[in-house]
Amino acid sequence: MAFKYPFSKRINHFVPPKQWASMRIAKELEKATGKKIIHFEKGDYQGPDFDTPEHLLEACIKALVEGYVRYEPGPGLPELREAIAEEMKQRGRPTTPDEVIVTAGAKQAIKMTLLSFIEDGDEVIFPNPGYPPDEVWAKYGGATIIHTPLTKPDWQFDIEMLEHMITPRTKLLIVNTPQRPNGHLVENQVEIAELCLKHKQLIVVSDEIFSHIVYDGKQHETISAVPSMAERTIVIDTFSKTHAMTGWRIGWIVAPKPVIEKLSIFLQDSITNVATFIQKTAYAAMVGPQDWIVRKTQILQKKRDRIVAGLNSIPGIKCDTPSGAFYAFPDITGTGLTSQEFTDKLIKTAGVAVVAGTAFGSNGEGYVRLTYATPDKDIAHGIKRIKEANLKT
Repeated sequence: MAFKYPFSKRINHFVPPKQWASMRIAKELEKATGKKIIHFEKGDYQGPDFDTPEHLLEACIKALVEGYVRYEPGPGLPELREAIAEEMKQRGRPTTPDEVIVTAGAKQAIKMTLLSFIEDGDEVIFPNPGYPPDEVWAKYGGATIIHTPLTKPDWQFDIEMLEHMITPRTKLLIVNTPQRPNGHLVENQVEIAELCLKHKQLIVVSDEIFSHIVYDGKQHETISAVPSMAERTIVIDTFSKTHAMTGWRIGWIVAPKPVIEKLSIFLQDSITNVATFIQKTAYAAMVGPQDWIVRKTQILQKKRDRIVAGLNSIPGIKCDTPSGAFYAFPDITGTGLTSQEFTDKLIKTAGVAVVAGTAFGSNGEGYVRLTYATPDKDIAHGIKRIKEANLKT
């Protein structure tokens, strides 16, 4: 008789990440058939357009040679925290280095934040559609998840609906802009802030990982810069998307000093510190040449335009033009298929992997997510394959 492991009930809801389901299938198909899959499902950079800048590789090597390979317990290297504080000042939130902590990516930042605030019975409001991993740790902490549907087709918070959802038990509100999975900017952050300030216990967790990927002359805005919101907002950002450092696993949190002090203890008791040679590389990314970020965003905007035009040329599919991030979130209801049916048929019949919109919440039904931070030839081939697949009921 097999031994029965006494796992904690707190992990009963654990499942493999929903947004990676298509990627798992795509890898198996490539392995089994040897055929190339067009990877629109990966929330990552692909191809030589997004190679790590040379000066960052040099900074990493230099840090390794200089011996930045030991423990460095605490909230992060002083120079890096200072650079992040300067970044937040540019966004309009006056920030000091002791209001900054360096984390192992945005996911760790989210996990630490949620588990540091949530108690059994607390309520956390998530956007729908939103980012699935956030909910994993909210549930682990014993929270009740409340979903607020974003309006279609512009994907904004409905302030009146949001106000009705807030109760004395509501502790956290999650906002992400530019948004995942649809790429839109949250345009009514002042109204959201005014609503939050009415409720003394409510804190905003502002996910801003695509802060430097905004198009068409628009600007990223942080809710933490709204008057009186700095003390009520926890800002999470990362080097992953801005500097194409996804695999380096480094991000940061900006929050009031008492919050950072608690999070620093959490970090030291869990991972001790983010690897110091990676922190030195991140510092070089912040204070070094920024022209690569500008070029990368220009490249992404052209890719966005290509994929949006391509999707809109396919019968049954409508795609608006997102203002940020590197995702397209087309409406596929014209095909007569559900999001999951469309996703499953597409990968099996056309060898194109996308993510079903329902991976991001019930309000994602009728949509799929595509990543366009890919080579131009893959965008062209992927659109051609989708069109030839003629996916309709």
